[in-house]
Amino acid sequence: MNKTIILDTNVYGELLIEKKSEELIEKINQDKSICIYGIDIIEKELRDTPTEIKYQNKALKEAVLSIYRALVDKELKLFPVAQYLASEYYKKFDELRNSSKYSKTIVNKIQKYDEEDLKIDFQIIAVASIKNIDIVVSADKRTILSEIAEDTYRKVNNENNLSTPNLVKYSDFRKRYSK
Repeated sequence: MNKTIILDTNVYGELLIEKKSEELIEKINQDKSICIYGIDIIEKELRDTPTEIKYQNKALKEAVLSIYRALVDKELKLFPVAQYLASEYYKKFDELRNSSKYSKTIVNKIQKYDEEDLKIDFQIIAVASIKNIDIVVSADKRTILSEIAEDTYRKVNNENNLSTPNLVKYSDFRKRYSK
């Protein structure tokens, strides 16, 4: 059975700057044991990349969008139930960050995050949870992959009888194709 995967927005930029970027993307593309899902909100974030930003004399926006199009097998849409679940994540996150377990251990920047700062990350996990996606890959250790965020997803998903996707660091995902 194929593993279903969502690559967080930042992964497309990470893939672009790899030393052997094209080779790595080709290996991922040839891996028939995975099915990569995109989400319209991820594509929108990539489309919102400023056109004046260049990478190796090419528009960064076009480069990351072409990687997205090359890798995504199916695209999901953000839907109202996922938006609601994401807002529930934020409520639980806010509660947890003020709890004794996390109040002294999380960095100041996370303390200051408001719902807008975390909205897309939480929406990605909400879509993945509702659609039973196996894995979400991200390079964002401060938010989407943080211990407090994982606790948040697990607690809210348990309350709603949803399974939480495995959260995988980009570096671990990349190792799979570095052989």
